[in-house]
Amino acid sequence: MKNAIPTTLWPWTTTITILACLALSSPTSQAAEDASPENSEYTAHTTIDPEIPLDQLKVMVKPLTKPELQVESDAWFKLLRAKAREVSSVQMGVKKANEALGADDDQAAKKSLKVAKVITKTVTEAAALEEKAVTTAAQEELGVDKDAVEDQGDSDPENADTVDQVAADESDIPSEITDSASELKDKMLTSVPVLQDQKTALSDRLEVVLDSLEAKGGEVEEYRTYAKEVSGIDLDTSDAASAWAGIVGWMTSKEGGQRQAWNLGRFAFILLITYLLAKIIARIVNWLLERKLKLSQLAENLISSTIKNLVMLIGFAIALTALEVDITPVLAAIGATGLVVGLALQGTLSNFASGLMILINRPFDVGNVVNAGGITGTIAQMNLVSTTFRTFDNQTIHVPNNEIWNNVITNITANPTRRVDMEFGIGYDDDFEQAENLMKEVLANNKLVLRDPEPVVVTHELADSSVNIVCRPWVNTSDWWQVKTEVTRAIKRKFDEAGISFPYPQQDVHYYGAGPASATAANS
Repeated sequence: MKNAIPTTLWPWTTTITILACLALSSPTSQAAEDASPENSEYTAHTTIDPEIPLDQLKVMVKPLTKPELQVESDAWFKLLRAKAREVSSVQMGVKKANEALGADDDQAAKKSLKVAKVITKTVTEAAALEEKAVTTAAQEELGVDKDAVEDQGDSDPENADTVDQVAADESDIPSEITDSASELKDKMLTSVPVLQDQKTALSDRLEVVLDSLEAKGGEVEEYRTYAKEVSGIDLDTSDAASAWAGIVGWMTSKEGGQRQAWNLGRFAFILLITYLLAKIIARIVNWLLERKLKLSQLAENLISSTIKNLVMLIGFAIALTALEVDITPVLAAIGATGLVVGLALQGTLSNFASGLMILINRPFDVGNVVNAGGITGTIAQMNLVSTTFRTFDNQTIHVPNNEIWNNVITNITANPTRRVDMEFGIGYDDDFEQAENLMKEVLANNKLVLRDPEPVVVTHELADSSVNIVCRPWVNTSDWWQVKTEVTRAIKRKFDEAGISFPYPQQDVHYYGAGPASATAANS
C-alpha cells in the first residue's frame, strides 16, 4: 500500500504506536481525558500503518473504549471502501479495454481506451488520497515523523502501487489501438490480484477492530455486511482471459490461494494431531480405569470412547478456526436449540438414563451371554443409548437401553458353573432303575461333568405316557452346550443297546357299543 511504513521503520514505530495507544487509552492519564469524546474529538491512530500485523493491532485495540473503537472502525472502513472502489475501477477498466479491442473503428476504440484510463487514474488517485489522509491523521495523533516515513516509503520501490503503472495520462494513447488496449488490459489484470490482496488485508484488520467493538457493546452489523459483500474475487465469465487471469492471480496471491492452502494445511494437521492425541488419551484412560477403579469393561469402553469423541470434537472446532470459520454462531445456535432438542429426544434421554443405571449396577459385561429386552445373545458393546447384541447365528442387534433396564435381565454366563437340566422319558414296561444306572454311567465317563457338585439322576414323575427321569450334571459355563449334546447322544445310544424305549405319547380310547333299545330304534 502506498503510504505503508516500510519494514526498516518497524523496530521503533511499532514501539511508539503501542506505547502511545496505551497512553491515550489509559483511564488514569491526563491524555485519556484530553482524547475522550466528551472533551475533544478523538482521532483514529491504529491506522498509522494499513499493513500492521494482526497480533499488534489486537494489542492496540484492547484498551480502547467503545466510542474510540467506533472512530477506529470508521477509519478502517474508509480504507476498505477506498480499496474496494479501486478494485472495481480496475475491473471496469478491463471491460472498457475489451470494448476497445472489439470496437469496429479506431475512434470508438480510442474513446473506450481513454475512458478506461481515466476511470482507473481518477479512482486510484482518490483511493491514495483517502489512505494518505487516514494514515497522516494517525501519524499526527501519535507524533510520528511523517516526513521521514514518506521519504523512506518513496525510496522503496516495493511500496509503489501497481495501479500507478496502469493509470498513465489519458492523452498518451498510441496509434496502435489494439496493442495499447491489450497492454493496458494485461497490466490491469496483473494489478487485480495485488489489489485483492490489499483489500483482504484491510478487511482482516477491520474485523479485528469490529470484534473488539462488538465485545464492548458496539453495533458492527453494517460494517460486516459491507465487508462480506466486497470480499472474495469477481470473475468475468464473459471474458475467458479475464476469468483465467483472475483464477491464476487468486491462486498465486498471498491473501488468496496461498492463504487458503496454508489454512487447509493447518486444518488437516490439527485434525491429524487431534486424532493421535485422542487415541493416546483414550488408552491412558483405559489403563487408569482398568488398574485403579476396576470398572466393568463396558464402562471402561464407554468412558474412554466418550473422552476420545470429546477430544475429537474440540479438535475439529479448533481446526475450523484454522479455516477462518467463526464457530461462535454455531455454538450459540446449539445452545439456543438445546431445550427443543431435549424435548424432541425424550426417548433418547430415557435410554441415556437407563444406560447410566446399567453402568452403575453392572448386570452384565462385554462377552456375557444375556437374555434381555427379548433378545438372547453375546454382549458386544454398549453406549449410553443402546446395547449391541451378537446372536448365536451371527446377527447384530441394537437394543435400546430403556427396553433392557425396564425388563428382566438374565445373565446366562455370569457365574463360572452351570447346571445342565435334561429329562428323559421311558416306557412303563422298562426298568427305571436300570435306566438311572445307565445315565449315571454316562455322566461318570464324561470328563467335562463336574464331580462337585455331584450330578443328580432320579425318577421324578409318572407321566401319562412315560416314566420321566431327570438328569442334572454340573459343568463349567463354557462347557454347557457341549455337555448337553454329548450326554444326550450317549444316553440315547445306551438305551438303544439295553432295549429301553422312548415311548411316543399314547392315549387309550374306549368304545362302548349300542344297547338293545338303541338298536331297535336304529332298525326302525
